[in-house]
Amino acid sequence: MECMKKQKRKVKRRIKWKAFFLLIFVLFLIGYFFYTIFNLPIKQVLIKGTNLISDYEIMERAGLKEYPKLFKYSSNTIRKKIESFDLVDSVKVKKNLFGKITIEIKEATVLFYNRNNSAYVLSNGKETPEGNFTGVPFLDNYVQSDIYERLIKELANLNPESLSLVSEIEYTPWKSKDVVLDDTRFLFRMNDGIKVYINLIHMDRLDWYAAMYTTLTKNDNFYLFLDSDENVHYGEE
Repeated sequence: MECMKKQKRKVKRRIKWKAFFLLIFVLFLIGYFFYTIFNLPIKQVLIKGTNLISDYEIMERAGLKEYPKLFKYSSNTIRKKIESFDLVDSVKVKKNLFGKITIEIKEATVLFYNRNNSAYVLSNGKETPEGNFTGVPFLDNYVQSDIYERLIKELANLNPESLSLVSEIEYTPWKSKDVVLDDTRFLFRMNDGIKVYINLIHMDRLDWYAAMYTTLTKNDNFYLFLDSDENVHYGEE
């Protein structure tokens, strides 16, 4: 009986040692897997959706210029670094285990240049003094803050092609005998010389301009009135 007990105990020990070595082996494999993953190098960075910001600027800002390890920075960290650009509206960052990072960027639109503070105004509401953007209109005069914020929102909803037809923007509230009838009215001087009166509530009518242009009589004193609740009308002021 004593011999049988000793044999059973020996058998039990052998089973425990096998389980122990198996556990060590599994832990080794898991550790090696994570070590390999966290030391994967970046092999490719694909940047999509940029026109105003160079790939070099993005790589430098995101800390990817030297192609560090794939998981040195989290996707969220890279996203936040790129979003610090004024010209960036939103960012999506994707990684895969083949060492590829894909960065999808939605840039803000440059709406106009504000001559009052020498800054470009963007569709995301930010302003930047940096850059040399061509084909954007100039805001000539001061606009009170609440109207100014609404102007940015309305211009951001326009087709960029429509806004590129504008040369200058002037804030011109409609008054009658010193009584303000419409404090949201603006005068847009177009690149073709035509002057357009428009207000915030009808700002979307500027997208009609390209279609209407061929039917307009062009001269230096020609005004197009798009600020009325009635039909669009034109003539000389």
